[in-house]
Amino acid sequence: MSADPVTLAVASFAVQAVGTYQGIQAQKARNKAIIREYETERKYNQLKGMQDSNDVLEEARRKRKQNLAIVAGSGYNDDSRSFLSTQSEIDRIAQKDISNIKINTARGESKLQSQIYSTKVMGKAQEFGAYASIASAGFKTAAYSKSYKTRGQYDNYYDPLDPGQTE
Repeated sequence: MSADPVTLAVASFAVQAVGTYQGIQAQKARNKAIIREYETERKYNQLKGMQDSNDVLEEARRKRKQNLAIVAGSGYNDDSRSFLSTQSEIDRIAQKDISNIKINTARGESKLQSQIYSTKVMGKAQEFGAYASIASAGFKTAAYSKSYKTRGQYDNYYDPLDPGQTE
């Protein structure tokens, strides 16, 4: 069974187009999965930041209570400057730690947002390139088909016995 070259070219284009289209769909699915993973990482990052902040606050409360117990047990006045200074230092350190946690959380959030954006942009670029490849192959096949039909099936055949024909 044989087919003319135009039919084979069209069939080849169709197979290539289907394969490229399937590749586009697979890439889209991969990008969606990657973005979903980044979104999950963002949520984890936010939750971790809140947990760390809560841990710092809980530790500060525990230290203030210990200091109060020490002062009460030793007979010192709980409104003395030394005691109040120690309590405010605990609060200052806790606020500084919470600020650092917020900065680190925001930094992680920014990185993940950048990765999500890059994945989306690169996905669109790859998708456009694949569709352009399909269009290019279609134009090439159409041009070949038109060229083949206008010159005939054997017009491009070289006959070495024909003295008037050159390669």
